[in-house]
Amino acid sequence: MTYGYFDDEQKEYVITRPDTPSSWSNYLGSTEYGAVITNNAGGYGFYKSGAQGRFMRLRFNSVPMNAPGRYFYLRDQESGDYWSASWQPCGKPLDQYKSECRHGTAYTKITSEYSGIKSEALYYVPLGQTFEYWRLKVTNTSGKPRKISAFTYCEPSNQWNTTQDQVNLQYSLFISKGDQKDNLLRFAIHDNLYKQFPNEETGGSWQHSWMALCGAKVSGFDTSREAFLGTYGSYKEPAAVIAGKCFGSKAYGDNFCGSFQCDIDLAAGETKELIVLFGIGDAWTTGKKTADEFGNAARADEEFEKLKKNWHAKLGSFKAMTPDEDINHTVNVWGLYNCLITFAWSRAASLVYNGERDGLGYRDSVQDILG
Repeated sequence: MTYGYFDDEQKEYVITRPDTPSSWSNYLGSTEYGAVITNNAGGYGFYKSGAQGRFMRLRFNSVPMNAPGRYFYLRDQESGDYWSASWQPCGKPLDQYKSECRHGTAYTKITSEYSGIKSEALYYVPLGQTFEYWRLKVTNTSGKPRKISAFTYCEPSNQWNTTQDQVNLQYSLFISKGDQKDNLLRFAIHDNLYKQFPNEETGGSWQHSWMALCGAKVSGFDTSREAFLGTYGSYKEPAAVIAGKCFGSKAYGDNFCGSFQCDIDLAAGETKELIVLFGIGDAWTTGKKTADEFGNAARADEEFEKLKKNWHAKLGSFKAMTPDEDINHTVNVWGLYNCLITFAWSRAASLVYNGERDGLGYRDSVQDILG
């Protein structure tokens, strides 16, 4: 069975069926700000260390696999029907839902179409920055006006130490505080310590993260996972999306979630874009400054082109031409790209390695260099 193909010209692997046998993932970012994302937008993020800097949560060995992630939910406010911009987590029938994922060099683009609405979600980390872009374009292909609401969703960790975040609930659930102001969400850990040491925005035990919505009006928000999903809800059936509105929750001693709601009116054939930034640091200072500088389409396009040129230049220094196309794909792009990333991260973060250790494996690093 065929699930995709190599696009050598674009240096992308194109997944044409979203129901892959396992999650097929890509790497975003750098040794400072790293992220893993799957073909269905699952994944996580970390600052410098997958073990000590896990700022965005993923549940390993979970059912369904590799959730949560970086989700966009879409809801038709007239019919009440809803779906996700990636096939999962909503999992609409594939005879009605069409999806294509393009894993590129440090970026991933997921294009889907359902119920007369086409969406394009693009994820990447700009060079030298400690934040990531989520860009969503929504196009009305139905031939009639539509009222669509878009909801973002991710789970910032309650502790950046990944083991403690998963198991030490008697502590981690009591040190979190979510807040909102204008187009910013603030996720604070040990907020009382941050007030004592305000200059230390990253590192230590008072790590913060933030989310910003740019280029669109905020219609609602949630920072509490329990409020957004519902006590007996799920990623597939989140309470806020079913209700058609966020609840304005501010997590205090709860699990975090990052959700903005944006209501979009689309004429027939019209396209609108919203830009989401997620990064580390305090929302009211670092987040606001970053959103003001980077939160527009022109700057986002510029950063995306810089990222592609940087990676394509690295991969373009050598080209093999053999009778075997699979060897060409591996040698010219994907083997080299994979070795460069795994050397930089010392294989300490993936979907099968949870990232619970630090340190560089000498043998592993030598193998990556040889590769």
